[in-house]
Amino acid sequence: MTGATEGRPLMTVDLDGVVCAPLFGVNLGIHRELLDPEAPAPAARVWPRWIGDPLDHLRFDLRRPVEGAAEALGRLAAVRELVLLTGRRSSPAGWLRRHGLDGYFSGIVINEGGWKSPHYKLEQVGRLGATEHVDDDGRTAQLLAQRSGATVYLRDWPRNRDLALDAGVIRVADLGELAALMERGEGSPAP
Repeated sequence: MTGATEGRPLMTVDLDGVVCAPLFGVNLGIHRELLDPEAPAPAARVWPRWIGDPLDHLRFDLRRPVEGAAEALGRLAAVRELVLLTGRRSSPAGWLRRHGLDGYFSGIVINEGGWKSPHYKLEQVGRLGATEHVDDDGRTAQLLAQRSGATVYLRDWPRNRDLALDAGVIRVADLGELAALMERGEGSPAP
């Protein structure tokens, strides 16, 4: 899984807050403190899988897709190769399958590294050769806009709305608005 296939640019898509709705509609996972792009990547606290997997099921299994996710992902998949890139450390494959969203992605990449989500995503966007990434976390969007070379789309939430971000971060209301941009050819150019 590298680069674009069938002439479609590769877009990585975050899961939580972009495809998967937060519980009670409040996205508390968005960080408001931006990262220094020149600072070394901070190490993550990684729980053993025998603890992490059950905790992830408790945290994520009851969540629903964001409104309109299936339709928007279908539209995006027609013009982009989509790879799910999540900071989660357990696979969301079952959740995607349960909600009928698994067929839109050519791959799923979970955080199996020792870094926190923003730096892990930075590494993976480069490794995959993604030309675009969509996320809901301002600090991740900012870091990728500053360091990855990819076009970065930030899914709007109240907790990221007033952050002063790099001009390279393009704000979108949701996946539907992003799909409309791509259909109009307003995304990053094909390689």
